[in-house]
Amino acid sequence: MSDDMVVLPGERCRRAREAQGMTQAEAAQRLHLSLTYLQSLDADDYERLPEATFVKGYLRNYARLLGLPAEEIAGTFQQMVNEDALDKPLLLPSIAPPPAAWLKPLLIALALVVLVSLLWAFWPSKGELPALPDKVQEMSQQSEAEADASNNDMGVQRQAQFDDEMAGVTQGASLNGTDATDEGGPQAAAESISDITTEDVGNDDSQLQNNDDVSSMLAANGLDRLSLSFTSNCWIKVTDANGRTLRQGEQSGGASLMLDGKAPFNLTLGNAGAVDELLVNGKAVTLPTDSPGKVVRISVP
Repeated sequence: MSDDMVVLPGERCRRAREAQGMTQAEAAQRLHLSLTYLQSLDADDYERLPEATFVKGYLRNYARLLGLPAEEIAGTFQQMVNEDALDKPLLLPSIAPPPAAWLKPLLIALALVVLVSLLWAFWPSKGELPALPDKVQEMSQQSEAEADASNNDMGVQRQAQFDDEMAGVTQGASLNGTDATDEGGPQAAAESISDITTEDVGNDDSQLQNNDDVSSMLAANGLDRLSLSFTSNCWIKVTDANGRTLRQGEQSGGASLMLDGKAPFNLTLGNAGAVDELLVNGKAVTLPTDSPGKVVRISVP
């Protein structure tokens, strides 16, 4: 691209800003950008700015602020990026050689040999399990006796508690002028016990609901879960520890994401102020900055 034929995008925006009498500080404040970013845009110094996708958006907003054709300026920058990419050598990812075909059967055979050796070494010689030492038998019998005694004590306590409750119900019925031997007495006692049981079941259901809410923050199959919510538009790119790209693109305000992968996650956020909440396996993560328009690159957790 020849500089004599086409005015660079940043230079064009700078001339329009100066013609309108607007300072760099005023323009940076209205665009929600740092003064350093705006100075780099005016000087067409894109090496000091984030990725080309963000720079293209900055130039488009800058042109709209000054009343210039935004798409034309953004297109000029994209043309510069395309020409620069053609001048650079294409780097192809290296492909790992496939594993040898005989390696997997060999490993399976070795595992089987080890398993058979362990079974042969620990298998009883006469087909019967060896007798436990006398000390171990005494300890086992003592533990069983203590467990039976404990169960009996708990049964007696529960029976006594039930008798007390029935006595209280019967006494209440007598004070109200109703004989405990009447048909209404056992029925009232049964209804009272039913109410207590229903209340306990309701409490258990509430506890199960709380457990379900916590489990929804965790991923299945041994993966980790990344949760994000946004208050305004934000461009993001998320990759996991295996190098897989889980999500890339612009997210709208009010949206939320749940991404499952292998931690740690690598995040690129084009607008840090738009992120309302960031969780990893239900635990909150704090960004290094929450300034609007600020690009953040972070690895979590």
